[in-house]
Amino acid sequence: MNHAETTRGKRGLACLLWGAFAFVCLLIAGAVLMGAVYAGWNSGLATARAQASITAEAYARQQCERIPLDLAAGNPQLAQKRFEELLKQERPPGCLFNLAPTATAAFLLSATSPSPPPATVLPPTSTARPHTATPPSASRSEPSSEAGYDLNALLEEARTAQSLGDYSAAIDTLAAIISIDGDFERETVRRMMLEALTARALALFRSGRLTEAIVMTDRAEEYGSIDDLSYERYIALLYLDGQRAKASNPAEAVRSFSRLVHEFGLRDYVNGSVLTDLQEAHRNYALALSFQGDHCTAQAQFQAALDLQPGFSRVNPVDLAARRDHSAQACQEDGREASATAADAENVGVSAATPAPVGQSG
Repeated sequence: MNHAETTRGKRGLACLLWGAFAFVCLLIAGAVLMGAVYAGWNSGLATARAQASITAEAYARQQCERIPLDLAAGNPQLAQKRFEELLKQERPPGCLFNLAPTATAAFLLSATSPSPPPATVLPPTSTARPHTATPPSASRSEPSSEAGYDLNALLEEARTAQSLGDYSAAIDTLAAIISIDGDFERETVRRMMLEALTARALALFRSGRLTEAIVMTDRAEEYGSIDDLSYERYIALLYLDGQRAKASNPAEAVRSFSRLVHEFGLRDYVNGSVLTDLQEAHRNYALALSFQGDHCTAQAQFQAALDLQPGFSRVNPVDLAARRDHSAQACQEDGREASATAADAENVGVSAATPAPVGQSG
């Protein structure tokens, strides 16, 4: 028997085992390192996005503060450029709606301000006659404001824009007229403003720009009856409330989307399938209830999500069914525990004697 060869074989096997163990440790360490890098990258990405959003809001506020300064300094071109840059953002700031009438009026003033008429030079041999009557042109002069605006020309410009379907331009021009002289052709201007705002709001509702459409509807309501726009605004508010509450308050999202589907019969809306949103809201609400330990109600919400069958779904029906069954089992266990607790309490109440007050027997 060769003991040297046996010893060498054992050493080789031990080295092989240690090498395999070291390789496994390296793999585990690499996986942990990659996971840490990925988590750090996601955290950094979220922080960068948040900082970018804060920077964009600060920039918008800064530009909004500079627009009135540009207008006061007589530089409407620079203010217009700021307006155009802010309108290119995904979510234009709310200051644009407040500054638009003032900016439009200042721009029109710079573009249509009348130039002084040329001076009349009399011939050397003529004698100037005293003015005994008002010149004929003065009696036919167009109405204008104290600042020199030709309000009739502005009103005609608004009519032209409205007839061409350029409701945004018509709204800006009419708002400028109202800001210059609120009593000029009051009934006509208000009627035209109501028509332009109504048409613009309807176009925004149909294109899915719901927030802007709601703002236009609120403005139109200041000038008269908005008729069907009130219904459109109510539906849009329900839809937006449901979207905002889908993750933070799923119970409220379920109520909003359920009203759209069951009360108003809207299975689809301009921005997508309401059934899909309702199913997702039911799932989120069921998860929240299950996390709180309310398994019986969670089971009902999981089942409600399964009962909906939208054409496009963002949830997995197999996962929903599994979670529903788990909630049903947990609900049954909770019921048995509650029954056992009630029975124990009843038995304790029968067997336990009520102690008599101090100093008395019985």
